[in-house]
Parts: sequence; structure tokens; C-alpha cells
Amino acid sequence: MRVPLSWLAEFVDIEDLSGEEIADALTMRSAETTLEVFKPPVEKALSVKVISVSPHPNNPSLAVAEVSTGKENFRVITGDLSLREKDIVLLAPEGSLVGGKRIERREIGGILSEGVLIAPEDLGFEEKSEGVLRLDPDTPAGVDVSELLGYGEEILELDITPNRGDLLSVRGVAREVSALFRRAKKEHAPPQFPQTGDLEIHIGDRDCLRYRGIAIEGISNKTSPLNIRKRLWQCNLRPINAVVDITNYIMLQEGQPLHAFDMKEIKTPIYVRSAGEGETIKTLDGKEHRLSPDILLIADSQGPIAVAGVIGGMDSSVDEDTDSILLESAFFRPSRVRRSSGSLGVRTESSYRFERSIDIEGVGRAQDIAAGMILEICGGKVVAVSDLYEERYSPKRVFVSWGKLQRYAGREIAPEEVSTILSSLGIECTTKACGIEAEIPSHRAFDMSRDVDIIEEIMRVKGYEQFPPKTLHIASRPSSPVEKEEKVRDLLASRGFSEVINIPFEEEDTYRLLGIESPQAQLLNPLLPTQRFLRSMLLPGLLRTASFNDSHYNHDIAIFEIGRVFDRECEKLKLGVLAKGVREHLPKEEWSERDILDSFMAIGTMLGKELTLEESGIGFLHPGIQTSVILDGEEIGFIGRLNPQIEKQLGLKGKTYVGEIYLEKLLTEERKIYKKLSKYPPAHRDIALIVDKNLSVSKLLNEIRSHIGERIEEVMVFDIYAGDKVGEGKKSVGIRLALRSAEGSLSGEEVSEIVEDLVQTLQDRLGAKLR
Repeated sequence: MRVPLSWLAEFVDIEDLSGEEIADALTMRSAETTLEVFKPPVEKALSVKVISVSPHPNNPSLAVAEVSTGKENFRVITGDLSLREKDIVLLAPEGSLVGGKRIERREIGGILSEGVLIAPEDLGFEEKSEGVLRLDPDTPAGVDVSELLGYGEEILELDITPNRGDLLSVRGVAREVSALFRRAKKEHAPPQFPQTGDLEIHIGDRDCLRYRGIAIEGISNKTSPLNIRKRLWQCNLRPINAVVDITNYIMLQEGQPLHAFDMKEIKTPIYVRSAGEGETIKTLDGKEHRLSPDILLIADSQGPIAVAGVIGGMDSSVDEDTDSILLESAFFRPSRVRRSSGSLGVRTESSYRFERSIDIEGVGRAQDIAAGMILEICGGKVVAVSDLYEERYSPKRVFVSWGKLQRYAGREIAPEEVSTILSSLGIECTTKACGIEAEIPSHRAFDMSRDVDIIEEIMRVKGYEQFPPKTLHIASRPSSPVEKEEKVRDLLASRGFSEVINIPFEEEDTYRLLGIESPQAQLLNPLLPTQRFLRSMLLPGLLRTASFNDSHYNHDIAIFEIGRVFDRECEKLKLGVLAKGVREHLPKEEWSERDILDSFMAIGTMLGKELTLEESGIGFLHPGIQTSVILDGEEIGFIGRLNPQIEKQLGLKGKTYVGEIYLEKLLTEERKIYKKLSKYPPAHRDIALIVDKNLSVSKLLNEIRSHIGERIEEVMVFDIYAGDKVGEGKKSVGIRLALRSAEGSLSGEEVSEIVEDLVQTLQDRLGAKLR
């Protein structure tokens, strides 16, 4: 929201306040505010009066204009063939600066041009304009451009938070400045147009709480006066014509979006209703939109004429030939405007304000001001006024006790000061012995409803720096153990994994590529149409992160994410892990599925859960490098290498190992069963087994644990090799066994006997042989 200080001064006394002081106060207490200076890229230009215009003798697309500053005449060549005698325009004579270029005399088609007539695009106000800039007919000639356009004026630019729609107007900012600096507001009595005439309007949707229409006939639409265009330029809006410019001007001043329809192009009565399936509308941006019932419309008897609160229709737009209008002012429910705007992908100044809620009581005031300006500038007369406002605003009364205010503020605040602060914000209040009772005004109904909201306003306006800091005192209690989730994070970090956080909104493309079902949970109003799903797995997000890193030449990564996934019935907490590339450079060691497997097993041990592994047949994983993770007979996840074809399609460099488990299952509280640790040392033995290349390593490890039983303390894979030395269709798996007995130390003979018996069993059941 941009607010020129001269416009602000029309509504509040800021005579001895600098723009910097106002910006600082607003930043600290209301909304982040920066200060800019209005200075278009033109120097030494002057207003001139056109004395005569004649065709260029050698170029029919040009004209020769004689212009005067009142003291000196100039001959100028222009491409604006609509220029007429007595027009007041801006001249950049020789030596002037326009858009960074110094103006010089030059011949055009054999005729000397002594300057340039300035167009709005030369000032940086518009991308492309038709013709030169016309000034008001009563503008005197010879006035410098800086005086005419207010060069050097300071402009406040506020970054409004979604809950402070009341600041999206000059009047709203003036009210805030009045409260912050205890300055008097300047009131302006608007014209009033009571209900009259025959204007039929029907509200058929409860998301329209008020609709007011004014019919004006006999207008002469034209270019807006300079003061209106200058304000629009300062606020980064493009002037169009007087009627449209006035609606935009009042929207900026009052915070109430308005819209004008050409009465010749609509057929009354007017309807406010939901769109029908398949209806279409061509909007002011020139685009054709197919509508859905989620969208709220303004329609006439023939069909849609505007998307309520968002954008008007092209067919009923106001132009220079318009001589009668229907001026609309309304209150639409913010959530409905947000849905309409998101569905169409159209964001406007109007929708921006409606989405943050406007003042329903200000609907008529703003419209009456606009109607008065239209009558003054364009002529005409009001022939009908209709205001449909059945459920009128009733202010909520909120009581704040002095005791609660003191507890929050840390000290007492005088009742008189509290009353002054609230009154300056437009909040009517009554001081009582035990507290203060306040009425929530219509312009703050969107973000105020409770006593703490009133307390926040009091402290905010007074200034948080005015309240002494106090040490927070918390009742002593035994230190709680570190959260299990944090323990998991610490364990993975200690093993070289970095945590990532991905947004939970997903596209279907990655799910299709992985060959898995698309997420079931969809958003009604997604930020992006393609990201309309809530994720059902963490893996797609991890793959996007890996792909992003690969595209930035970071091929060696190990990442994990702990986050929620969703289906139609519930949400689940999962852990996803991805590793690829080099883990250690000296000596060189690459990440493998064993690193993820060992990490998952360590998490299970840390949380007192016994995880086992079983064969799996997951399509998006490598057929020979994958396994399912089992807890109490239930599959809770998987580990493996990404299918090489998918790696290639995603553009991932090298082997990519992934894993995902249902972490919530591991975090459940259960009675722990402790067993006595053996006081005898473990015995270690390494073996290398040649097995079928398609044999799952997890199945091999499960078989080892099952056969040895209680005496196996740890079993881990330290090497996998597949090459000519082990034969075609075979692989060598290096396994380290840690054996320990609770009865005594295991002798070498006992260990050998256990290993020999194990190898024989593996040979009989799995066809394994010692290498």
C-alpha cells in the first residue's frame, strides 16, 4: 500500500512530522513501512499551450505543432495526430532530460523540431500510452514539471500483514497515524445519496452480505483531472478514463473496491449468484475464463458481467463513449473472493482488499464519495440507488479487566490513557471500575474478537518498548527427557545425514514416474494448480531435492526428512532418507543401502524396537537391492536403491539409495523389557558368501539371525561384489558376525563350529557357498 504524504495530510494533522518519523513509528507498531521519493525521470520540462497544429508536409504520420510557454514559442514534431489547438501539454525543450537522454534539436523530415512533447510512458507511469500527456485546461503555461507533478514528494509504502486489511487505504493509515502520534483526524462530510428510483438487484448467495448500486445517467466520460492521475501514478496505478480512475482513486482513499458497468451493455435486473457449471466470461484482462460453482458472480439477465470482488467483464466495461453507468459497491466474504481469485489465477487490487476484509459499514460512504466526484467531473445525474443490506453489522462488546491488562503489560496503564488510545483507533469504549468495555468496530471485525486483542492494541499503540522486560518465571519441575524425535535427528546427523524440510504440497508427475498411486488428499484452493495434493510419501520430495542438488553440481549428498504424510483418513509421521555419491574421499568410500539399513536398525535399537527385514518387490527400487522393514509382523517401510531407469529419467548422477519408514510406529510408548548384559567378551568372525545375484541381502541376514539365535549380537554387511571372479549371475557378500554368550567366553572351536553349521544351513536353504 503506497500513501503519498500530501494525501495522508488531508485526513490527519502531520504538519510537523517528517516522513521518516511516520515510517519508523508505523514499522515498529503497525506494519513494516519504507519511505520513497516520487521522482519520474524528467528534468526541465515545462507546461505549454498548443497554438497551432498542421500536418507534416513530408510525412502524413506526423504533425507540426507550435507551442508556447507564454514567453517563448517552440516548433515541435509529434506523432500524436489527435493534438488540438489550446491543448495544454508538457514540452521537453533542448537541454531537458527525459528517460536518461538529453534532448537536442534535430530535423525530422526536413523540419527542425525544437523539443519533445512528453507522453505518460516517458514519465515511467505507463508501459505504452496513446498520444502525449494532456494537462488540465486551466493549467498555466510555463510551469516546471516538478511543480506540476509533485516531484520530490515522500511516499509511504506499507507491507500489510493479512490480518490488517484496515490499513489498505489512506483513511486507514491516517487513523493509525492519528493514534500513534495523538494527532487530530480531519473529517470530510461525504455527499449522501438515499435510496431512490427503480434499480432491481437480487442477492442469491449468502457470501454477499451487502450490495449497493447507484445508476447515473447523462455523464460525459473523459480524461481525469491531473490531480487524480498524479495520485494514481504515485500509487503505481494506470489511469484509464475519468469514471474508472475515480473508482480506483476512492478504493485507495477509502479501502472500498468499486466497479462501474456501462448501463447500455447490461440488462437489469442484477443478480449476485454462484456461477453455473460451464459458464464463461471474458474479463478486463482480455482472457476468456471457464467458470465453476465455486466462483461468485455479478450477472444480468443474459449472463455473467463480473467476477465478484475480483475483476469485471470486458463486454460491460466503461469507455469514453459511455454515457450511463451502474456504480457497484459491495461486501463479499473474504474466503469466497480468495477461492474465486485462486480458481481463475487472477489477482487484482480489488481482490487483494476483499481477501483481507473491508469495512462493511463503509460500503455506502465510499460509493457516495465516488458518485459525487463523477457528477462533479463528468456531469450527469443519479437516477436510482438500491442498497441490499439485511443482516446489519452489530458490534461485539468485549470486556477487559484492569487486572488482566496489568498482567499482560507488566504495569498499570491509566484508564484515561487506555480510553484515549482505543478512541483514536475508532474503538468506542466505556471505562468501568473493574475494567473497560469496548465495541469492536466494523473496520476491525476481521482481526479483533477477544479481550487479548484489545490488550494488544493498547500495548502496540503505546509502544512495546515502553514496557519493562521481565524475566520469565516457570514453576520448577523435573527436566523432561529429550524428545524421541530429536534423538532420531541427532542419530542421523551423527552418521553424516543432513536434515531437509520440503513443502507438503505435491505434483502428480513424480508419483506417476515411480509407478505409485497419486496422493488421495487434495486441496480445494492450492497455491499452485499443479501442487494440489498433500503428499502421501516423503520420497518424491527427497528426489526433487537430490535432483536440484545434481543440477547445481552437488552430486554427493546424504539427507533425511521427518514429516507428515496424508491420506483421506489420517496423517502419519514418517522418516525418509536418501544418500548418493561419495561418503569419504580419503580413502574413497561411497554411500550404499547398508548405511541406510544400519541407521534404521540403530534407530530401532535406540527406541527399544526390534526391526526385521524381509524380501520386497517394490517397482521403483532396484530388483536386487531392496528390502522391507518389519516391526511386530507389520511392514512399516522399505530400503533399497532407486531403479536405474528412474535414476536416469530424473537425471540423477550415480547410484541413489533411499529408505522410508513409518516413524510414528517406533515412537509409541511400550513397556521396555531389559535383559542382562553378558560380562564375557564377544567373538568376531568375517565370512564371504557367494550367493545368487538376485538373493535379497535382507533375507540372508534374517536367515543368519534366525539360525544362530541368542548368541548372535550383531550381524552386518561390509562388502558386496559382483564380477567375473564370482561367476555370472552370482555375487559375493562379506558379512561380519559378532557372537557372545551369557554363560562364558566362546572358544575358537565353538565359534568355528557355529560358523560351519551356519554355512551349511545357508547352503542347504539358500544355495550359499563360502568364497
